[in-house]
Amino acid sequence: MNNPIEHLNKVFDSRIRLGIMSAVMVNDEVNFNELKELIQVTDGNLASHLKTLEENNYIKVNKGFIGRKTNT
Repeated sequence: MNNPIEHLNKVFDSRIRLGIMSAVMVNDEVNFNELKELIQVTDGNLASHLKTLEENNYIKVNKGFIGRKTNT
């Protein structure tokens, strides 16, 4: 019997990336701080996983400002 997990894209080997995609599927958009709190990861760790997902065209990252603070 074939294991469906074997055919899972290697981009999703990480629980963090699966968590990001789960959050995005439930919410049309999620900001960086909400994701960080939800998934319980550091800024750098989250940023690197977001970059991988963006490079593989699974998500689109928008960066901007709210007042003087950056908003991702």
